[in-house]
Amino acid sequence: MSTPRFVAQAAIAWILAGNIAFGQAQKAGDPTAAAPPEPNGPVVKVSQGEVQGTAGDGVAVFKGLPFAAPPVGDLRWRAPQRAAKWPGVRAANVFSATCAQSEDCLYLNVYEPADAHKNAKLPVMVWIHGGAFLFGAGSVYDGSQFAKQGVIVVTVNYRLGRAGWFAHPALTAENPKGPVGNYGLMDQIAALEWVKDNIKAFGGNPKNVTVFGESAGAISVNYLMLAPQAKGLFAKAMAESGFGRLEAKPLSAVEQNGVAFAEKAGVHGSDAAAAKALRALPLSQLTSNVSGIGAADQILPMADGKMITGSAADGFAAGKEARIPYLLGGNSDEASLTRRGMNASERLAAIQQRRDAFLAAYDPDNTGDADRIMARYVTDASISEPDRDLARLHAKHGNATYVYHFSYTPAAQRATLFGLAHGGELAYVFNTPRTTPFDDEGKAVASAASRYWAQFAKTGDPASAGGPPWPKFDVDDESLMEFPATGVPLAAKHFHKERLDWVEASLTKNGL
Repeated sequence: MSTPRFVAQAAIAWILAGNIAFGQAQKAGDPTAAAPPEPNGPVVKVSQGEVQGTAGDGVAVFKGLPFAAPPVGDLRWRAPQRAAKWPGVRAANVFSATCAQSEDCLYLNVYEPADAHKNAKLPVMVWIHGGAFLFGAGSVYDGSQFAKQGVIVVTVNYRLGRAGWFAHPALTAENPKGPVGNYGLMDQIAALEWVKDNIKAFGGNPKNVTVFGESAGAISVNYLMLAPQAKGLFAKAMAESGFGRLEAKPLSAVEQNGVAFAEKAGVHGSDAAAAKALRALPLSQLTSNVSGIGAADQILPMADGKMITGSAADGFAAGKEARIPYLLGGNSDEASLTRRGMNASERLAAIQQRRDAFLAAYDPDNTGDADRIMARYVTDASISEPDRDLARLHAKHGNATYVYHFSYTPAAQRATLFGLAHGGELAYVFNTPRTTPFDDEGKAVASAASRYWAQFAKTGDPASAGGPPWPKFDVDDESLMEFPATGVPLAAKHFHKERLDWVEASLTKNGL
């Protein structure tokens, strides 16, 4: 019989795929196209050489800047190496290939105010995209609206799929002291190191960097807060839909999956010859037959013992996270994708322990609407309760903590939607509509969300962004900021307490 823990873990796995929708709404430029110089485009000198971007509508953009050497050939499944220098001025007006397209993908993009000068000391936001660690790219997120508020935005690529998250005994033997396996996380750290070394040339302040991400990107942000290798590379962090209780499998288990893959590809053994043969496999073999979301060998960050030692919740409970301002939250219908593969009536019937308390919390009006009841539960089990847990722990350690809940949906859709879907806040945070323009209400929500995010990046406190003050989360009031259906942000205390208490008790105290 299914248990609440099974429901929650299945939901987490399915939802991890959800944030690809926003990324697929836009496409990167042709990575093979030669980028001609941009007439009169701004020129900046970075550590590898000079780059020339484009400018328009008050924003300067530099696309496709290499922050590490291409991880191809012998550099596959190794820590990122420094990018090579180049002579002359490099055109920076075409996005690179995505990491789902090519292994030569370790590039980033910079958005800044067009009139920024070298000594401006502007705040910096570094975006880690989502996509279930399989899809997505930094290039599909436009940082222009933040740049117009005086913030420099850097959007980053990192290795995906088996190219970025893979372990095999032959590879571990090469580097027994580690870290190994989490090459995508190593890429993110390399990008943050590049920002530290070069952002001053764009007018940014390397001491005022905020790392932020959504879904797989938010999971990464939480791990970056815990990774010793990332210490000191950012001053603030934001995690949107970060699955804080997601477990990290031990390296040995992921190695077993790697061996199974290698043997199917005709590579046997665990010696240097096997490592060489693995690196000789074409990318097409790495990307073929990738297990689906929720499978036992799903591609995810792993506990390598050096960068990642367990779940984010475990790390925060041990007080190992960076002691910095932290903003986190999720949406009202994070379960949006699970309905394709989950029979809500069966899952509801499977909940037997503390059933009366469950129904009192999740169906107070006694509607019997299984789909809506389970959508609420899966949302809470995967995102809302783990967020509360991380917020409690971070605040308990004396750190400034802010929580949000995004439940706004356009007026035309409210009658049919359960709430805002996983990844649905991205259009508002970046103040960039997906496919159809915002209506007046949507424009106001997007403006407010973007201002709060930018103000947090500037000062570590979103409260002074204008509009309703955003209270800190503390262990007494547990306040958060809701972006409700009315469109006007509203502070609330002990949000959905009965629901989240039920989840906490079921997933932790009862060991389900």
